[in-house]
Amino acid sequence: MQDSQNEKKNKDEKWDNVIKEMQSPRDDLDSALYKWATAIQNEQSAGLEAAEAEANFKGWEAASQDAMINGGASVSRALVSTRSTTEWAERYLAFQKASVAKETKKRIVEFSRARWETERTRQVSLRQVQ
Repeated sequence: MQDSQNEKKNKDEKWDNVIKEMQSPRDDLDSALYKWATAIQNEQSAGLEAAEAEANFKGWEAASQDAMINGGASVSRALVSTRSTTEWAERYLAFQKASVAKETKKRIVEFSRARWETERTRQVSLRQVQ
């Protein structure tokens, strides 16, 4: 477990170094690539936050229902009681907001990639004209 965490940390540090190197782009293609790489990094962070929000929400929901069932409530009663609280609504909303943020970042990555592809194609076309 520790080795995989160290390996992930090393990969993250390498990725951060690549992005730092691209912060001073030489041309529009470098700039588009930097924006794409940054968008990927932001998507990764949002994905981890969404996964954490989902785990927190589902863990809390399961623990709440388990406590009610152990207290003698039926499964359906525990489900209804848990989901009818404002705490459930707040936790569910936080989970959904994190999911929406992740999807938004994913679309930004797709857009950044398309922008990079467009710039690359433009530069190839310019080279062919010259």
